[in-house]
Amino acid sequence: MKNVSDCIIRFKGLSNGEHSFRFEIGDAFFQLFEGSEIEHGNLIIEVLLDKQSSCMQITINITGTVALDCDRCLDNLILPASTNGELAVRFGKEEDSNPADDLLVLDPSEGEIDLSQYIYDSICVSLPLQRIHPEGQCNPEMMKKLQNFMVN
Repeated sequence: MKNVSDCIIRFKGLSNGEHSFRFEIGDAFFQLFEGSEIEHGNLIIEVLLDKQSSCMQITINITGTVALDCDRCLDNLILPASTNGELAVRFGKEEDSNPADDLLVLDPSEGEIDLSQYIYDSICVSLPLQRIHPEGQCNPEMMKKLQNFMVN
C-alpha cells in the first residue's frame, strides 16, 4: 500500500497539548488498498491529537458514506459509515511493545504518523456483516434469477 499523504500527521515541532486535524477521503483513498471491497467513499475524518513529551493520545471520528456490492443482488449499495476510535502512541523502541497491548510504539526520532491503515481498518470494521439493500430495493432481474435458482 502506498502512503496517503492526506492522512499523515506531522507531530514533530507541535507543542504539547491538543491539536485538531480534519481529512476528507474519497475514492482515491480506497484504491490504495488492494482487494478492498469498498469501491467508492466520501468520508470526513476528524482527529484530535493530545501530544505529551513521551506519548500521544489520538481520538478519531469518522463519518460519511461508502459504496460496495450488495451481498444479495451485487448492485451498488451505499451505506453510512460512522465510527469513533482511540489510538495510544508511546515513544520508545519497538521491541519494548507487547503485541497484546493496544498501543503503537514509535521511535523517538519519528516525526510523523500515517493513520491511513488505522482509518481504513476502522471503516471496514464499522460496516455491517450483512450488506444488502432494504427489502424491495435489490435489482429485480437478479432477484428473479435467484428465485428461479431456488425453485429448481
